[in-house]
Amino acid sequence: MKIYMTGATGFIGKKIVRKLRDEEHDVIALLLPDEAHDFPDVTIVRGDITRPESLEGTMCECDTVVHLAGAVGYGLKMRESKKINKEGTYNVAREAVRSGIRRFIHFSSVSVYGRVPDVAITEEFPLTKIGDPYGDTKIDAEHVLNGFVRDGFLDLTIIRPTVIYGPGDDKFLPKLIENIRSGRARIIGKGDNSVDLIHVSDVADCVSFLLREERTIGKIYNVTNRNNPTWKELLELIATEMGLPVPDKHIPYTLAFLVAGVMECVSFFSKKAPRLTRYAVRVVGRQYHYLTNRLQEDGFTPVMDLREGIRRCVREYLAAE
Repeated sequence: MKIYMTGATGFIGKKIVRKLRDEEHDVIALLLPDEAHDFPDVTIVRGDITRPESLEGTMCECDTVVHLAGAVGYGLKMRESKKINKEGTYNVAREAVRSGIRRFIHFSSVSVYGRVPDVAITEEFPLTKIGDPYGDTKIDAEHVLNGFVRDGFLDLTIIRPTVIYGPGDDKFLPKLIENIRSGRARIIGKGDNSVDLIHVSDVADCVSFLLREERTIGKIYNVTNRNNPTWKELLELIATEMGLPVPDKHIPYTLAFLVAGVMECVSFFSKKAPRLTRYAVRVVGRQYHYLTNRLQEDGFTPVMDLREGIRRCVREYLAAE
């Protein structure tokens, strides 16, 4: 299969590319005009998803699009997010249609649900905008793609993963390690809410599964590991692996959210990333129930145990220092 990928140079994209190449698929990776890469056996095309004219002709003879590129991370502005996540997705889908490609796999996020705690969330749960540039524009992107589906142009599958971790991650685990090392790490609330994480290798395996199985066309899938520990257990695991004291101080959710807001205000003037964000507090401070029954019923189950996955990541992180 000849697969066109956006977002191939990120830590998630690289893992997916390696998986697809191991399975002897041909991968055509869209990179920005000056973007570096270390792919020895991948066809590189240059363009920018926010500049539709730069995409023309880059998908020739491809069978499938895996659309991973997007704006994510702290400090995003709504305008920038719309340009990349909404308009960029439209541009990629339009070029796919122009190139005669029907199969389209899109990376969305559980952020589209609006971070609703203590409720069982299936793929039919209402999409809710909460003023978050990332989550709100991921909703927009899904609406854009559904328009192409309604017009009969795309065979679409959408995946909505939780937080993705693994080798190459420069956001999630490094931030936790930094906080634990500083001695300032706090357990938000009781810490007995489960961790919503999925290992990057499971995500790559999931993409491979979707490409193989025609019954996944037209479906949306939540993607996470159902057998994850609590946040308190996760912090203990990381601290123990590093030989550091286990965090045992707690901070109420409401206070943590307030403190994070103050840190973000300070960050605006200092131009330094805050140690804690309101987004992070929402993610780790409440219990969410993202159900993955549909994915498992269709034949895919994540296999990486989170405890073992985190241990490996911590060891690799320490070895690289």
